[in-house]
Amino acid sequence: MHSFNYLLPALFWNVSQPTYEDLGNLSTGGSLGLGQVTTATLRSEPGFQPSFTATFLHGEDYLTIDPSDGISRPGLSGIVIPDDGSVPFQMQASGIQYPDATLASIVATNKTKGLAIPYGAVYSGKKKMWVPTFRGGSEKYANLQNSIFVASETVSDSPNANEFYVGMKISKVFATNTSVVIGDEFP
Repeated sequence: MHSFNYLLPALFWNVSQPTYEDLGNLSTGGSLGLGQVTTATLRSEPGFQPSFTATFLHGEDYLTIDPSDGISRPGLSGIVIPDDGSVPFQMQASGIQYPDATLASIVATNKTKGLAIPYGAVYSGKKKMWVPTFRGGSEKYANLQNSIFVASETVSDSPNANEFYVGMKISKVFATNTSVVIGDEFP
């Protein structure tokens, strides 16, 4: 069996977000929610190029929730302002999230309960993934726009009422160079 892809740690996104707001029902029977990002930073992991730190502004996560199974689909968008004064660029992220009682308690509460969900453990062991993309910016940041990324998330409540924290480890996807051709994939 061959591995056709591998991941390289690339970025870390750290967010403070107010409690999730339910915006109501959709014509499909699902619901629409909004998470507005109040403060956030984006920085590169050690060894990743381009190396930078930045502020994430004007972030909003409109997510839809399916009525039958509770699966949500985030729709995040915001502006990244590099600390080096380079041209700002856009960050978007989509994905799939399975329902989880601990996550629901963190997002819906107005009080600190000491709850946290570690990376990789969210959503009852089911598959969950974010797919961040980047657009625009100076030549220094072209690598972000011309790459594919996946991300894993952690969520915890905050000592501040009406707020919770989100951390996202973002990895760049690379194809593995193999000698496998069509017809040889399955020995």
